[in-house]
Amino acid sequence: MNFKRIQLIFLAIFIAMDVMLFLSYNRNSVGDSTAAGSNNILEEMRKDQITFSEPTTKKHEGYYFSGNNGDALHQAAPDLQQQSIRFSGDELVSEFKKPLKITNGSAKQTLDKVVANPGLIADGNQYSYSKQLSSSSEIIYVQRVAHKPIYSHFCQIRFDLDSQQRVVGYSQNYLEGVKILKEAAKTISEERALTWLYQYNEIPNGAKVTWVHLAYTRLLTARGQYVFLPTWVFAVKINNSSAVILKRVNAYTGEVIKTGDNNQTSNANSEIFTLT
Repeated sequence: MNFKRIQLIFLAIFIAMDVMLFLSYNRNSVGDSTAAGSNNILEEMRKDQITFSEPTTKKHEGYYFSGNNGDALHQAAPDLQQQSIRFSGDELVSEFKKPLKITNGSAKQTLDKVVANPGLIADGNQYSYSKQLSSSSEIIYVQRVAHKPIYSHFCQIRFDLDSQQRVVGYSQNYLEGVKILKEAAKTISEERALTWLYQYNEIPNGAKVTWVHLAYTRLLTARGQYVFLPTWVFAVKINNSSAVILKRVNAYTGEVIKTGDNNQTSNANSEIFTLT
């Protein structure tokens, strides 16, 4: 039996187990699924002085998929212009020969044009700007699959800004060989994810949920293949601290994810967050 077949069997078993967990969570949480139950939990959170925007009850669809950082960037590198390029493993590291000025104070407006230029960025049309992950010193573009962003170091373009707010270069990872491992399935709602995160004691009293997104994040790695799943990502600012912690909730089962892309902490003043 070759490795590829073993890998497919492993992934199939894993996904089947996840589906069983999903069904189990649904059966065990019928009492919490009513609007009244959710409203009661949200009210408890407010009494605990937890600040958050009103969560939506909308459900979405998502996939399990896999991919890898192959040699696509190595192949594209010779055609890129106006920059010096080196590689750190599969990551492309670039330094522009002439720093790019940010016009009108809008990094996004300037860099959207750069990312769309195939002479400057390889496969830039597969990335989009991420306001939540960017900061005053680093602008981040994330790769997208099935119309949703991937929050992972392995799927990003990270532009570096100097003290004069000029773009001096970037680093890029590109996810290729994307394979859908399971048909689209409904996710839980933002409201459900938030209330379960609270019930799991993952949001302390006095905390503030600064933002929340439904995105794909890395669940595990198997022999160079990264496996992703839809995830509710919550940025939680701890009371009386500058630390912001990213909390991930499996958008199928509601389980808090503490493997793969581990929860990251960051300085809230910089507003930059990294998921590996």
